Amino acid sequence: MQYVRYMGAALLSLGLGGCIAELPGDFPEQDGLCTTDAQRESARALSAQNFPQPALQRLLRNGELIWQQGNSSVPQLNPGDIITLQGTGFGAGPEIDFSKIMLGNTRILETDLRMFKQELAVNDQVNFETSEQVDSWPKNILSWQDDQIQFRVPDHATGGALIVQVQKRTGANDSLTKPGEKHNVIDAQTARIIDDNFSHECDVISQLSATKSTTALNVQVNNPQFAALLEKGRQVFWSYDYNIGVAHSVRKLDWNAIFNYQATDPITGKKADPALLFGAVKTVPGQVPDEAINDVYFPSYPMPTPIPGLLSVGDPLYAGNTRNSGWVGYRYAQANEPYKGKGEWIGFNCASCHGYQISYEKAPGEQITKVIPGLPNPKWSMKWTVLQTLLNKFDSISITEAGPSWMPGDKAIEKDMLLYHMPAGAGEHNIVRKVGEGSHTDNDYQFSPITIPNVTNYMAIRRSLSHSESYVGFEGSYIHSEEPDGAQGAMQKEWLEALTAYMTTLDADDSDLRNVGLFRWLKSKDKLATQTGNASLTEGEFVQTGWQQFAGVNSVVQQGKAIFDKRCASCHTDNVGANTNEQMIPLNQVGRFFTPTIYQKEMQSVRATFLRDLYWVQNRGLLSDGHVRNLEDLVDVARCTPGSGLYNQYYTLHAPVRPAPGSADQPITTPDLNRKGDVFRVPKSSYITKLDKGYKRNLFIERHKYFVTVPWDANNYYWDYQKMRAEYGPAEMGSAAPIGMPAAPHPWCAGSGERQALVEYLLTL
Repeated sequence: MQYVRYMGAALLSLGLGGCIAELPGDFPEQDGLCTTDAQRESARALSAQNFPQPALQRLLRNGELIWQQGNSSVPQLNPGDIITLQGTGFGAGPEIDFSKIMLGNTRILETDLRMFKQELAVNDQVNFETSEQVDSWPKNILSWQDDQIQFRVPDHATGGALIVQVQKRTGANDSLTKPGEKHNVIDAQTARIIDDNFSHECDVISQLSATKSTTALNVQVNNPQFAALLEKGRQVFWSYDYNIGVAHSVRKLDWNAIFNYQATDPITGKKADPALLFGAVKTVPGQVPDEAINDVYFPSYPMPTPIPGLLSVGDPLYAGNTRNSGWVGYRYAQANEPYKGKGEWIGFNCASCHGYQISYEKAPGEQITKVIPGLPNPKWSMKWTVLQTLLNKFDSISITEAGPSWMPGDKAIEKDMLLYHMPAGAGEHNIVRKVGEGSHTDNDYQFSPITIPNVTNYMAIRRSLSHSESYVGFEGSYIHSEEPDGAQGAMQKEWLEALTAYMTTLDADDSDLRNVGLFRWLKSKDKLATQTGNASLTEGEFVQTGWQQFAGVNSVVQQGKAIFDKRCASCHTDNVGANTNEQMIPLNQVGRFFTPTIYQKEMQSVRATFLRDLYWVQNRGLLSDGHVRNLEDLVDVARCTPGSGLYNQYYTLHAPVRPAPGSADQPITTPDLNRKGDVFRVPKSSYITKLDKGYKRNLFIERHKYFVTVPWDANNYYWDYQKMRAEYGPAEMGSAAPIGMPAAPHPWCAGSGERQALVEYLLTL
């Protein structure tokens, strides 16, 4: 890194390149910018006083009435049509109420998206944005009154159920750091702009009512351009590298060596196997789309790289070819590397993390193996960050950096042992940045793994990535693509719209996934005979028939639904199939097993998650940090009860539980997965002097204040959840006192005797 910075400064002094050496200032701090808009909050409170059931009565296309209540015909729409919905109870619109319109799997965009110019501060290796707007995606909602809504049919819509859903903003979350004030957050669209003269907008974290919606109206969108848009979206998902390849090359990560089995695992000393270490999957025809295997040329890259080519023509590449590396989600992409010139480098994309290779029997004798796009890869891990070759090692893994406020001082540290034992199916990318670089995601010495989300049915969500509604859902999250893994810049509207179109199709396998998961769960619990009447029923027979056709299964599922409605529905019910009302639940109410992520700290809350394909999602762990190992434990009343055996196994320090060989609690991937009953722990390293790598590894772990030593185990550091929940706040968030997290993260469980039926229902979502 120091060499890179020196060379960057030297080349800039010669006038080469189109970037700057240092950050021109600091990223905006919401605490100093944001105050509550009293007028807006008053309007929201006034709207919340009147909340009738919304009803759709008429639909006009470009001013012509084509449907009215009582008409059984299916309205025919076209992309770009101006649709007028007339009726009652629509409310005041998405700025005052928390409203959304769904057209099939497509959410009608409520907010203008703005893309700003990206720059790179070479010496800091930090990307930031200027106030120069370079692209936009205008919102599709044009006007909204209580009795009439107008919107433009999106170019990526194909039809389905048209639903208007309304929630009222019933108040705002209190600040956990400023007693007596409401918590305000900066507009995430502009949060990376460094410009003292730019005016940032803010909003509170709204509390929400239950949902009400119009009766679904089936409509058809005649969209002959959708196939071409879908193809472009598949290319982004499976073929593009998001500029990660050139960024990793600058930071000396050698993906060629890794995928040619030439990199060394520094923990074991053996050659690294990408499949075993970080869940990489080979590209096999028939298991992935052609775009994952064939060369794909991008006539314009979805994101112009913000890194200039200092040793060649001085400009980044705005177009180029991508090709198969042999591994799903890892692609070569042509680029202009600042210190090597033009070439091609491997980077990763959506499919590396959001692609799960699954084999199942679709029908009797019909075996399927495919990578399901959208499902989280439960074996993906951050072990790739520590792999090294003779000449190359990822920057900031071995480094001298400042310690946190509770253990200050510049010290040489090694990050590889902690990164190596990060829970699979989760990431924690602050760690790979250096303290004080100036990035929004610099290392903060707060251990905050966050699970890879399931995005097979994601488009209904407005509050993306646990952000407030200002993030504008999925589309808004790509305003800062790959944040925090380099903050490579905003995706152009053309490509973002194409990716959004593809994302609306990712639920295509959900029916099979539910049936396969439910069958395997019933079989593992010896329930096939009692619920299907056929103990020898095969997976293919069950999937082909569908769980709904088995009376015994249906009966238990209905029991589970009644429990769900009683125990879970207050947060996990909506009218658009996402199974979340998008409540932002304050940290001191919902808790976290590991420390909250940077986004959760900024929001001071965690969004009620959407529920989908839960049999498969549990394989990477449940809740936002993945610490709960299965659905049974998640809803078990004992997990929420301090002093119970299950509570103690999860949340108190104790000697590791050693499950019997072959039991359900055995690790499903690697021994470091920390199954139920084992406190999360990281091995200590041996050393002789403070110059040894072992000392530096231990020091890095000890700088994380909630890893502790225990008297019964001299070989490991243990994560002390009780210490974390008792102390978290002042050092991490600047609160006057600990914020007081609940006894168990997500302290909402089923009642006694309700667990099995509730789990069976959850498997059908």
